[in-house]
Amino acid sequence: MSKRILGALLVAVLVAAGIYFVTRPGDDSTPAQEFLADQRTFESDDWLERACALPKDELVRLWRGHHDTHSEDVTIVPLPPNYSGAFSVTSHSGPWDYLQRVPLVFYGPDQIKPGGVREDPVSLVDVYPTMNALTGSVLDPPGGEPHVNEADVLSVAGDGPLPKLIVTIVWDGVGRNVLERWPGRWPTLERMEADGTSFLNATVGSSPSITPATHATLGTGRFPLDHGVTAIEYRAEDGAVRGIFPGRDPSDLKTDTFGDRFDLAMENEPLVGMLAWKSWHMGMLGHGAQTPGGDHDQLALIGSDHRLTGNPAFYETPDYLTEFPGLEERADELDRSDGEADGKWRGRDPLEQHDNPAWVQWQTDAMIAMLDREGYGTDEVPDLFYTNYKPSDITAHQHNMDSPEMGAAIEAQDAGLERLIDFLDDKVRDYAIIVTADHGNTPPPTRSGGWPVLQGQLEEDVNAEFDVPEGRSLIRVTSAAGPFINRQVAREIGVDAADIARFLNGYTIRDNYAEAELPEGYEERGDENVLAAAFPSDRIGDVLRCRFGSSEPPPELNA
Repeated sequence: MSKRILGALLVAVLVAAGIYFVTRPGDDSTPAQEFLADQRTFESDDWLERACALPKDELVRLWRGHHDTHSEDVTIVPLPPNYSGAFSVTSHSGPWDYLQRVPLVFYGPDQIKPGGVREDPVSLVDVYPTMNALTGSVLDPPGGEPHVNEADVLSVAGDGPLPKLIVTIVWDGVGRNVLERWPGRWPTLERMEADGTSFLNATVGSSPSITPATHATLGTGRFPLDHGVTAIEYRAEDGAVRGIFPGRDPSDLKTDTFGDRFDLAMENEPLVGMLAWKSWHMGMLGHGAQTPGGDHDQLALIGSDHRLTGNPAFYETPDYLTEFPGLEERADELDRSDGEADGKWRGRDPLEQHDNPAWVQWQTDAMIAMLDREGYGTDEVPDLFYTNYKPSDITAHQHNMDSPEMGAAIEAQDAGLERLIDFLDDKVRDYAIIVTADHGNTPPPTRSGGWPVLQGQLEEDVNAEFDVPEGRSLIRVTSAAGPFINRQVAREIGVDAADIARFLNGYTIRDNYAEAELPEGYEERGDENVLAAAFPSDRIGDVLRCRFGSSEPPPELNA
């Protein structure tokens, strides 16, 4: 019998036993990560019992990510490595370490201590006070004492020249598990870790680990329970469920950002700006002129029509960025990189999807042009600039984190980082760069053995369970973090979030699949629960009291 067949049989036995290992494709010998999967079925469907049994650190992250008004009505926690999505589309919402651990790298030739590879348990709320220290500590920390000791990071700690410019860069979706999956593709970031200060155990700190929520945490130094940005889908004060930041209006963000407060403290002298993709990232920039006394900070968002625009009510967008040139040329370069000028890269037109290196290179072109032409870092007052590279996240959703497209995206973003450093070395000199990510990524089910919780089928089954009249639905919107309930329908038929949570706690793989035969590899797994827990979101205080004896986590867990 061949080693390959023996390996396949071993994987089958482990899956049947409820033990899943994450390995790199083509490597059947060395597991890279073991998921918590020792229990795949549960006797109780009680929402409090199930939620109370979640690991303590996961409960703390769920609590930090909950907002009484804006969050989903039922919080779901898939049984890892399960996830909300489809076999071909993964999501990344969850409290588990593999989604929570992100790079956090501080770099600056004369500003940041070299060689500071640290293992302190920090989170993204600690970026705010560290930026405050970098800029002279003119503000009070937003949420108590920082966990990042400025003496561990700063070379000068206020005794030398302040950086003229701080650039904060988010590699969207490139958590530690993605970097580990693609070694050798990020030499610039690796060098920055060695020459600056890197926190190897940094986490997002809250769940849902979703782009808008995490960027708002990065900007405000607070978690969603305070800043109010919980996810892409958002329940407004009037009860309507909608997307976050409609019309690029920042008022969904309930607290000030570092940029807001620093700009005011410096009498609006600093340049504060951002170039990113869509409005989901606005929470790390701030409110612009919506802040009383604030000015029109600079905002340039990449849209689906290849234009860079903003919102003139609260922000300024430089005219030359609106139709910034060069994307077609970058796409043509990428097309030719495979040796054939056929308008395709990996079988697709690079201009049709924001998932390839051409977009990374064009964004870097635009960012450097904006920094140069607007004069960022040209005087002694520190300026702030923020950017998010979205292609890595879109690639993970459309292809998965193991795909060659992901390796190419990381390589291109790293090359963009090198170009930025070259520019700053030449034009600014006194600067600091912060590189992080907003979440990790979920391995594809072919590698993890996870089940994709199919949201359409889940909604159909909820409606069938509670005899919802045809043409109506108990669920208004589904999300990776849980469903928003149609409250009118719920009232009419006498169903509440606790009822739905109880049903979902008994929900199995067999229930979640409409076809008669389960997919290959899952034939014997139909009785497994798909969720570790589901509970009414507004009862999270009861869950914490069950686990900790208080409606808030103990201080040692919430540090």
